[in-house]
Amino acid sequence: MAHDGIYFVIDDRNCRGGMTDRLKAAVGLYYLARSNEVPYKFIHTAEFDIRDYLVPNRVDWSAEPSEVGWLPWQKRQFSYVMPFDDLPEFEPGKQYLCRRYGGNNILEKTGVPNWRQEWRKLFWELFRPSDLVQDAIDHIEMPERYAVVNARFVNSLGQSEATSYNSPLPDAEQERLIDAVLETVSKCERDSDVPVVVYSDSVRFLQAAAESGFSICDPTGVGNVINRGLGEHVRLMLFVNMLLIAQAERVYAIRSIDGFPTNCLYQSGYARYSAIIGGRPCIKAAGDLKMLEGTLTRAPFASPTDAVTS
Repeated sequence: MAHDGIYFVIDDRNCRGGMTDRLKAAVGLYYLARSNEVPYKFIHTAEFDIRDYLVPNRVDWSAEPSEVGWLPWQKRQFSYVMPFDDLPEFEPGKQYLCRRYGGNNILEKTGVPNWRQEWRKLFWELFRPSDLVQDAIDHIEMPERYAVVNARFVNSLGQSEATSYNSPLPDAEQERLIDAVLETVSKCERDSDVPVVVYSDSVRFLQAAAESGFSICDPTGVGNVINRGLGEHVRLMLFVNMLLIAQAERVYAIRSIDGFPTNCLYQSGYARYSAIIGGRPCIKAAGDLKMLEGTLTRAPFASPTDAVTS
């Protein structure tokens, strides 16, 4: 029997995009459901069940694939892609099924006032860490106060993802890039009034950062959800790191380096949205340090229960 409301389904047939893209779509579709006063369900079974890592907080979005109707009169299929022209008039009593999505934030793209605070509020209404994730967070030693510096290289330092975004630089350029990014990390550390912890998708860069005296995230937990066969530990750390970044005093996102191709670093949304989840400032670190997300409040990290009303 089909149930009514908006059903967002990510399975192995339509799996695409990184975890940030999936969460942006999940929160955006919840925003639509909430605005239209219809139920909302989120099914994520692409290689793993998201409920192992994020569980319902104040909204019971948990659902099973068997709840999705397949007869055309039981549902309307629609896409969550820019420019959002194909969104139906959502009506109570009908099922709406979204399988095709893009990593876009409808709150930002449609000009919702204070969209960062609203997106954060909606995220915490939907999600809280599972016991597995919370236990892992509790067992990781972090400074009492810290900042995070994030740099994502994709394939610049060697082939690590099946993507056409970029390819490995020549060996000498790879070494020069590592040195240049480490210099930017040093700049972030000088700007911060708390110790910095370096996060990256490159184990090689993390090892170089550690050799330079910086604290780093767990290099055994590095990986991108778009790569098949990540392994349980990497999947776990994907969510653990997101919430640890959210608890930082501020987040520095290294997005470009002078004198290198624009695509040698990836414009990752992972650190940016982790900062939004925590209500933290996100600072673009390149030739200079520039506020990326405006002046977010540097309040203590709220618990999931408190965050939905903050």
